[in-house]
Amino acid sequence: MTGGRSVYSEAQLDAWKATPERPVKVINYLLIAYIDPPVSKDELENMGVINGHPQQSIYKLRHDLMTRLVERSNLEFAV
Repeated sequence: MTGGRSVYSEAQLDAWKATPERPVKVINYLLIAYIDPPVSKDELENMGVINGHPQQSIYKLRHDLMTRLVERSNLEFAV
């Protein structure tokens, strides 16, 4: 499913009624913003975001890792 929007409210995401069997998949495009300084592959490995070679597909990132990564990215908003 694709849409013409790039931003959805929490209420809109909740309305999709995700379940473990039918999850709502969200790509966090904030991670392609200007991250300064950039997060290196070594740092991603040390944080546990990737193990060895970077993945070649979209995959689930645990909430704690996502929080650490967004905080590290200095995107200037609260997590």
